[in-house]
Amino acid sequence: MGDMLLDTLGRLDPCLVGAVLLVLLALDGSLLIGAVLPGDMAIVAAGIALTGPAEVAVVTVAGTAGSLLGATGGWLIGRRYGPRVRHSRAGRWIGEHRWARAERIATGAGGGPALAAAYFLPVVNALTPVLAGSLGLPYRRFIRWALAGSVAWVTTYLTLGSVAGEFVRHNQHLMVPVAGCVAVLVAGLAVINLRARAGRAAGISGTAGSPEPETASPPPR
Repeated sequence: MGDMLLDTLGRLDPCLVGAVLLVLLALDGSLLIGAVLPGDMAIVAAGIALTGPAEVAVVTVAGTAGSLLGATGGWLIGRRYGPRVRHSRAGRWIGEHRWARAERIATGAGGGPALAAAYFLPVVNALTPVLAGSLGLPYRRFIRWALAGSVAWVTTYLTLGSVAGEFVRHNQHLMVPVAGCVAVLVAGLAVINLRARAGRAAGISGTAGSPEPETASPPPR
């Protein structure tokens, strides 16, 4: 089953892979699809279908173009609708802690380099363009750093996916143990994430439920 899947991916036309990735990454930043299906997964999957540096280069151009389209769309949505996106039903479902983290990146002391590095933070990278637009960040400044981050992000994960795909194709006997290790890693990360969220919820409820300190009455004269 795995062998057939890898062979099928390896026979895909790189132009088709690039076109699909372009569309997915455009939706990732503009319609907040990345909050549900992180773009990292799409890029790695595209990389697995590639079999050489030339194919990686072609798909990198397409993926970067899609990422920039998504960033531009997200910026325009934030500019037009402002905080309403954040406080909508979908925005509340995403979670205020994720919005707050993206806002710290968009307005923090890290400046442009932090905006570029945000592409390596799943979910947050889909929220940053909307926040940049709603906070009034100039488009030229934003898109310049979005370009730098997109190129690094797409190139890195495409290369990792391509290397992983080639390794498995030439070492198919290791496919089962490698898949098992990946499953354990994903499960561990999921448990850590759930515990972190539970800890945050407990901290918030504990703060909200703690009684206010009593004000000492002045001593009698």
